[in-house]
Amino acid sequence: MAIEIRYVDAPLGHQIGGVDLSKHLAEDDFREIEAAFDRYGVIVFRGQILTPEGQVDFSRRFGELEVFALSEFNHPTMSEILVVSNIVEDGRQIGMADAGRYWHSDMWYTAHPPRGSMLYALEVPTDGKQVFGDTMFASMSAAYDALPDRTKKLLEGRLATFSYARYLDHKRATLTTESRQGETAQGAREKYWFDDIQHPIVRIHPRSGRKCLYLSQGVISEISGLDRQQSEALVAELEAHVVKPEFVYRHKWRVGDVVMWDNCAAIHRAVADYSLPFRRHMHRTTIAESSAGPQAA
Repeated sequence: MAIEIRYVDAPLGHQIGGVDLSKHLAEDDFREIEAAFDRYGVIVFRGQILTPEGQVDFSRRFGELEVFALSEFNHPTMSEILVVSNIVEDGRQIGMADAGRYWHSDMWYTAHPPRGSMLYALEVPTDGKQVFGDTMFASMSAAYDALPDRTKKLLEGRLATFSYARYLDHKRATLTTESRQGETAQGAREKYWFDDIQHPIVRIHPRSGRKCLYLSQGVISEISGLDRQQSEALVAELEAHVVKPEFVYRHKWRVGDVVMWDNCAAIHRAVADYSLPFRRHMHRTTIAESSAGPQAA
């Protein structure tokens, strides 16, 4: 199979062409795709037709899969698939509508956040002229590389406290009219509680070896070894830095798109610029981190 990479004007989000993910890929072809995934952090496949079983089978080649905690939004026959959708059928949401409308790394509230995720588009919100609901990705390796040396030195060896309480406060404070549909999903999330957890603010990617910043918007309550004022100022500085245009790829969805993102190398957010009757329906699989996960820098 002749695999080709079509580069975009960003450090991540490059398109992988010449691939039919519904077919079992030869090992050499798969390794070439995996190498691109590890190198760039976000890769895109256009024009795919995947069954739920096919998506799960391809995802599993990257590692074991996570089953999302909110089981009410998991696929009815394939629990490894999280349904991401604003569609309501028989008075019930068929999936999670409020799926990451802020910059974040998936499952930061766990001790071992996943390696990455794969999102497959079945329906995209459109008025027939314009497509809504883009997803934005920021390269955490490129953002780290661009930091001043003094900031790199300041971050060296430090831990960040990721706070679920702070996250919920941030969500409530920033809820917009466009994201009101997500309140049901948000309410379901608040049935769960996660204790504060610490992660290195700089992690070493286990496969590429690159240093990556690790943060999620509105989540970090403190950075170790700094007083409150220093910590708050540094978090604000980093949150603004990592989403500068030169680090960001904005994906405009088409039906049949498959987008994969690396959870160490990138953060992402969904753009909340649509509501019903514009429908969004996607299937997400989540790849668990292996024992050789990211290391502290």
